[in-house]
Amino acid sequence: MSHIDFIGIGAPKCGTTWLSAQLEAHPQIGFASDKEVYYFADTILRRLAGKELRCFERGEAWYHDQFPAAAGAISSRGEFCPSYLYSEEAAARLAAYRPDIKLLLCLRPPVDMIYSWYWYNRNAVVASLPDSFEEMMENPFLRDLGCFARYLRPYLDRFPAQNILVVQFDAIRRAPEHVRQRVYEFLHVAADFKPQLEAGKNAARAPRFPLLQSSAQRLYGGVSTLPGVGKLLRSPAVAKTLQSAYHRLNTKTHKYEPLSPEEHLKRETYYAADQEELSHLLRTLEVIE
Repeated sequence: MSHIDFIGIGAPKCGTTWLSAQLEAHPQIGFASDKEVYYFADTILRRLAGKELRCFERGEAWYHDQFPAAAGAISSRGEFCPSYLYSEEAAARLAAYRPDIKLLLCLRPPVDMIYSWYWYNRNAVVASLPDSFEEMMENPFLRDLGCFARYLRPYLDRFPAQNILVVQFDAIRRAPEHVRQRVYEFLHVAADFKPQLEAGKNAARAPRFPLLQSSAQRLYGGVSTLPGVGKLLRSPAVAKTLQSAYHRLNTKTHKYEPLSPEEHLKRETYYAADQEELSHLLRTLEVIE
C-alpha cells in the first residue's frame, strides 16, 4: 500500500478538531477514521502514565489499514495527532517513514493552549492531573507543552520548510474559509470544496461523579496488569471505545473560570523566551495568521 501523504503533528487545543473535520469532509482526502492513530507516538497522558499502546510495533501494514484505500477520488491520505509534536522519536520515525510527507501544525498563545488542555484532560481515566492548574504547572513536562519552539526544532531539522504549513488558531476564528482553502491547496486537493459542517470543538469536561472517576482509574490500572486483558486494552480500537463510553457515562461539559490577569502574566513570562525563538523559526515557514 502507498504511503500516507500528510500528518497533523499538533498542537492540542489549537483548532485541530475543526481542521480535522475540514480534512475528513473532503472527497479527495482519505482521513483516518479516528482522526488520531497514535502510530508514531502515543498520547501525552499515556506516555505520562507509562501505559502506551505501542502502535508503532504493529508495523506499517497495520498503520496503513487505519486509512481508506488510495483509490477512486482519494488522492491524499493522512491523520491529525497532536501528541506527535512532543516526541522527537516521532519526528525521527516520520522522517524515516516518508521524508517528503506534508506536515500541518496548529498554534495559539501557549498560556491559552495549556490552560484549555488542562481543563479538557482533568477527567481522564488513563492518568490523573492535579486538582489545580497551578499544581499541574509544577510538572516540568506538562508545563513545557507550551514550549512550541523547543518541540518544533526536531521537525525543522528533518523536513523541508516548504512541506510544513502552520495555522494560527486566531486565523481559524477570524477567516475559516481562507484557512480551509489554503490547507486544501497545500494538500493538492480541490480548494473550492466547501463542506457543510457544524463548528467542531472539544469542550472542557468534568466528571459527573468524581468517585466514579477515581474508581474507574483504579479499575483500569488493575485490569491492565491481567494476562490477556492488558493486551486487549492496548488495542487502539478498544481503548477509544472504552474512553467514549466513559465520557458518555460520567462526564459533562464544563465552563471553567479564566485565568486571573496576574496568573496569565506569570505564565506568559515563563514562555516568553520560547515564543521569541518560535517567531524566528516561523519566519522560514508559511504561516496562516
